[in-house]
Amino acid sequence: MRKRNISLKSKIEIQKIFKEGKLIRFSNLNLKMFYKSNHLVYSRILVTFSKGFRGSVKRNRIRRLFKEAFRKRLELLEGIALDIIFVVSYSKLTLTYFSIESLMKGLVLRCERGIGESK
Repeated sequence: MRKRNISLKSKIEIQKIFKEGKLIRFSNLNLKMFYKSNHLVYSRILVTFSKGFRGSVKRNRIRRLFKEAFRKRLELLEGIALDIIFVVSYSKLTLTYFSIESLMKGLVLRCERGIGESK
């Protein structure tokens, strides 16, 4: 089986998600999540950072952690195709893999309920 690309890369699609997608804010984590259903059969993710986020090593580590947690939680999104954008906005944020994974599980379930209500 061919490996799917779970990254969201198209500038037009990203702008559309920011404009038309739904927003979930987590003020205690300085994290925002935009999501919108897509026309594909699988979900995609993008992790982006505010301008004030310093340190490329830390940015890339957080990005890898989010993508890995998302990849492991894809089975929860079976049958639902979403484009998800996470915006991390504080550089002194200490996120571990386990905190991101539990956050991802909750967000996926929350998105699932939100998509189900809008249909």
